Amino acid sequence: MSVEVRRRRFLTWVGLLGGLTVGRLAGEGQSAVAGQSAGRLPKGFREPTLTLRALQVEHVDYPIADFRATVTVHNPNRELKLSNLTYRLTINDVECGRGRRPDALTLPKNGALDVTFPVAGDLSKVFQLGLYTLLTTDLDVGVRFRYVIDVAFEVSLLWLFTRRLQARLTGEIPLRELMVNLAPFELGRQGD
Repeated sequence: MSVEVRRRRFLTWVGLLGGLTVGRLAGEGQSAVAGQSAGRLPKGFREPTLTLRALQVEHVDYPIADFRATVTVHNPNRELKLSNLTYRLTINDVECGRGRRPDALTLPKNGALDVTFPVAGDLSKVFQLGLYTLLTTDLDVGVRFRYVIDVAFEVSLLWLFTRRLQARLTGEIPLRELMVNLAPFELGRQGD
């Protein structure tokens, strides 16, 4: 194989890896193949998927409720890096919390990884979750609230390819679960 052929193959490979258009660098009248954009994974790779395993109520100190979300990320590719996980919590169509998990995780090759992250929500923003409603509703009625968690994260392959992936995870929270985790109220201090 001649030096020129190897040079052209190398420049084509570099163009594919970095999403770079090498253009006329391959020689007069020849151009390298344009590569993938920075927002796409390489050919042959499939996007990882997310499944919500659980959203548990950890503690409610009205109006703030602390939840713990557990998400399973399924990776059908070689080992990938997951970073910059962000979330938005919506209860009954009202946004009541946002946050992020800054640490990076490694998704195993052709496997799944459980990711747990805290979610804080301001219940006072949700009209149906006002303090009066919470304290006067009969828990045996089976009242449930719809929630949506919009999750986004970046997937990196090697050092060149990064893709921002998003998923919408939905479910319901029984009112009983919120009330069981409600912290006792301090109405006033005695003997001050």
